[in-house]
Amino acid sequence: MPAPLVTNFGRNVAFRPAARYNPRSEAEVLDILRAHRGSPVRAVGRLHSWSDVTVCEGVLLDLRHLDAVTVHADSPDPWIEVGAGCQIKRVIRELQKTGHALPSLGLIDEQSVAGATATGTHGSGRHSLSHYVRAVRLAGYDPHTGEPTIRDITAGPELRAARCSLGCLGIVTSMRLPIRDQYQIEEHFRRYDRLEEVLEQEAAYDLQQFFLIPWRWDYLAQHRREVDRPRSALAPVYRLYWAAGMDVGLHVLVRLLARWLPGVCTRLAYRHVIPRLVPRGWRVVDRSDRQLTMQHELFRHIEIEVFVRRSRLAEAMAYVVWLLRHAGGETADPPADVAGRLQSFGHWSAVEALHGRYLHHYPVCIRKVLPDDTLVSMSAGDEPYYAVSFISYARPSQRGRFFQFAEALAGTMAALFEARPHWGKVCPLQAGELARLHPRLTEFAAIRKQFDPTGVFGNAWAREVLVAAGG
Repeated sequence: MPAPLVTNFGRNVAFRPAARYNPRSEAEVLDILRAHRGSPVRAVGRLHSWSDVTVCEGVLLDLRHLDAVTVHADSPDPWIEVGAGCQIKRVIRELQKTGHALPSLGLIDEQSVAGATATGTHGSGRHSLSHYVRAVRLAGYDPHTGEPTIRDITAGPELRAARCSLGCLGIVTSMRLPIRDQYQIEEHFRRYDRLEEVLEQEAAYDLQQFFLIPWRWDYLAQHRREVDRPRSALAPVYRLYWAAGMDVGLHVLVRLLARWLPGVCTRLAYRHVIPRLVPRGWRVVDRSDRQLTMQHELFRHIEIEVFVRRSRLAEAMAYVVWLLRHAGGETADPPADVAGRLQSFGHWSAVEALHGRYLHHYPVCIRKVLPDDTLVSMSAGDEPYYAVSFISYARPSQRGRFFQFAEALAGTMAALFEARPHWGKVCPLQAGELARLHPRLTEFAAIRKQFDPTGVFGNAWAREVLVAAGG
């Protein structure tokens, strides 16, 4: 009898595996591989992904019980061994006991460590978490004997592939990550008219993230930097305000706008109300994990995120502003040469059809990510990337217009600016286009063949992408 239906956090991906297991040890993982030799096998984390990377057509392994955390704090170069299914928030709690922290944190801490690294999940101002992985323990089949085995991957192109593997090399059971002394972050907000003004602040605030405010088209920067100062006396008040006002209050208002009061009310709210909810100029120092994460999982949503090189960011954001205005029904000329280029790429008709079809109702979050030492993470390369995120709180049954927007956005941003969509978020590009955007995907596909010559650890989506890359 097939396993029950599995649905992701965003309620946009659902699948029914042939069987589902919850192993509690590496030995159990190997036993499952032995019992299902030749069958497709896929691991699942916390299902906090919106793409088909999570889909399993065969045997599904839920690794939540592989969650041990061993802190090696006495080493001159401290590190942790962490189980693949351990949630990032638990890693943070365990490190707090010894006064340590992870080298990079993303916006949320709900994901499993293996899920976050497998899809290149990033932080703000630093590398993605995948970049820092020092070693991976991987369950798979010996290519010579066919027997289930554990491999330790510690160096070379194989480690670069395993750091962001899309789940295609085998079943990750644990990994090693460096840790550092716990640190403090100073944070405050400030408004800017132009993108260039925000980027100029990076010299002083290297961990900042910033937001394009829709229907005002200005920027709100969340300036952040590491400081050697104690926690602010009013930090608990700031945390309370942030939890009640931003994590809950703002999102209740946004959901109301998206679901019941679209159109004029959304525009008025962003022009006159929502920016006033953010406390500007209030400088607060607090522990890194408190400042760098949000409770973004409290309300179900869907998201597409594209990664743009620093050298293309200004023109890309000018296009984003025009596309959102165009989709919202405004009449405005596109940036210079855009229409002609999109016509030559075959995308202009999709953009024209988007006019008046989609009203964006959430701030566009933009975060800098340093180049990763990986093969296929979104920020792998030789210059910083900026992750540009578009979120919708529309009901799952009313997301058709968001998907139309996401498809047009991904296709045109890839064609115009070589922007890469996040592997773990809505990823509407065809396999050939994804292969073009990731020049080292061919190398990754060759390594995948060495580890998994029969392709049992992939799924239909991954196999299509790897075939397009020659694998």
